[in-house]
Amino acid sequence: MAFTPETWKTAFTERLSHWRQRMQQGGITSVYAFVSAMTLWPVAAALHGGDVGAAVALGGVLAGVGGNLIANRLQRWQDETDAARQLTTEVATEPALRAELDTVLEKLDAVAQAWEALPEAEQQWFAETLRTELTPLGNASRYTAPLTGSGAIAQGSGAVAAGQGGIAIGGSVHGNVSLSSGGERKS
Repeated sequence: MAFTPETWKTAFTERLSHWRQRMQQGGITSVYAFVSAMTLWPVAAALHGGDVGAAVALGGVLAGVGGNLIANRLQRWQDETDAARQLTTEVATEPALRAELDTVLEKLDAVAQAWEALPEAEQQWFAETLRTELTPLGNASRYTAPLTGSGAIAQGSGAVAAGQGGIAIGGSVHGNVSLSSGGERKS
């Protein structure tokens, strides 16, 4: 099967199972580097197998920001853990590489998917660790949803939010629900 953007997304999604355990087993401490490596490994594996469609898919995702920095690294990577180790050291000194990685992560919605794949008890760890890593690098704002004024932000699949004075109800609702403007239930 030829490597396409769709097969890339599918391969990445399949890698999400138990990703934190793989990260820990590999001795990787950078969430950003590991999620980046996990996202890009299907491309690297396809290229190692001689599928030039992987280069085309990567080029399509990175159109407008280059892609040479990532493309030059893919052939060197032995596996996902090796990629994460290399990226851990390289992202600290190469802002252009971070820009390319950020573009890939954004276009594949990789950070949100990695967060959603974690058990709820680990999601706070993920958010805090990612923020701690990215703040000194200067790209934390790409992974934060800014809220200005009153309102709410909802992210991820199935997220529900309500603005100021609003009411959000998630899940299945059966029967009539009637609420006053103060949020109190009316009989």
